[in-house]
Amino acid sequence: MKKWISLSLSGGRSSRFHLSDHKALHPIAGKNIASFIIDAIQEAGIQNNAIVIPSNLTKAFEANVQKKVTLIKQNKALGTGHAVKISSKTLSNYKYTLIVNGDLPLLSSKLIKRLVSKHEKNNCPITIALIAGERYQGYGKVIFDKESITNIDENKNYKSTDKLNAGIYAVDNNWLIDAVKKIKKAKNGEFLLTDLIEIASLEGNQIASIDFANTDDILQVNTDEQLSEVSKLLRFRLFEKLTKKGIQIIDWESTFIDYNVEIGLKTKILPNTHLEGISKIGKNCTIGPNASVSNSVIGNNTSIVSSTVNQSQIDNDVAIGPYSHIRPKTLVMSEVKIGTNVEIKNSTISSHSKINHFAYIGDAKLQESVNIGAGVVTANFDGRNKSKTKIGKNAFIGSNSTLIAPVSVGDNVYIGAGSVVTKNIPKNQTWAGNPAKLLKK
Repeated sequence: MKKWISLSLSGGRSSRFHLSDHKALHPIAGKNIASFIIDAIQEAGIQNNAIVIPSNLTKAFEANVQKKVTLIKQNKALGTGHAVKISSKTLSNYKYTLIVNGDLPLLSSKLIKRLVSKHEKNNCPITIALIAGERYQGYGKVIFDKESITNIDENKNYKSTDKLNAGIYAVDNNWLIDAVKKIKKAKNGEFLLTDLIEIASLEGNQIASIDFANTDDILQVNTDEQLSEVSKLLRFRLFEKLTKKGIQIIDWESTFIDYNVEIGLKTKILPNTHLEGISKIGKNCTIGPNASVSNSVIGNNTSIVSSTVNQSQIDNDVAIGPYSHIRPKTLVMSEVKIGTNVEIKNSTISSHSKINHFAYIGDAKLQESVNIGAGVVTANFDGRNKSKTKIGKNAFIGSNSTLIAPVSVGDNVYIGAGSVVTKNIPKNQTWAGNPAKLLKK
């Protein structure tokens, strides 16, 4: 028989939460609550994992929990006890189960290891985690008879010094599978897992416990206020890890970085910067202040100042901004300079090119060493269709010029300021005017 399996209870929905999605799937710093919990459990050494979920959200969980987990479908939210009962077939293949409430994204592998170790050493059918403190108001109160645990009071009438139920249990499965059948329906129509404590006590079983003291790791997410607190703590945990790796984060309060973002050594993140989605930032970069990078790849030695990069690739030694917007499907190759208030969309900018302030480059392909003057526009849309603009090597496009696509500009072409280009221009020529005309071959 295999030794351990974890069971996360995510079948219910909090009525105190103002969320458009299920609580367990709600993202914090780019990672949903269910994934935080599973990661902590796996880091503790328990690789077999199951989650009890609402049956109508199966596809949502399959799409958003990118882990090897068993999804156990709960057709009706009949409480935590019912969730464990319908999981009995899965649990029966293992000796022990770690049961975790599905609203503990701060849960650490260190605490799990302590609980698991304690349970394996004692002869009790169940071991529970205890906490105390005013910050845990809303947790069930653990009732003692002398030094023995006998019950859990869910009425929430207690002092801040009382021992509370942390919502984490280590259980022997031979006992658990029989015990959950004995849970009676509560007044609210649910079957409560906490009734297992009373069942064990009435059977004459000793109930083991471990005190987690006052720790952030057991903070639940059941209200908007709790979500805000937990989100900040998770962000700061990530920043601690990044800082230890040699990444400089100037202002923790104003910076937001998703857990899926990779950042290279000696990169500096300046205030009010957001790094989101599946993004990768290279070494020795400067990102910010007031910058946003989403689902993009940024090369080494690149600076992004007060600008936005979305679903694009920026290579090494690139300078962007301030106040520029790199829109989706853009590739900026190495040693490119992009000035102030530039917008680029669905374009390729080859190496050593310069795009100066207030330019718009849309649906274009620029070869190496192109100079785009201030205010240049590639007019890519005629009201019905979008067309491409191609600009050859070493071309110079004068300020405030407009290139009306589809149009191709050859290598070494010089276009005078204020020109309107409506036709293809062969290489090694000089054009100017509105409409642009040949001045020199």
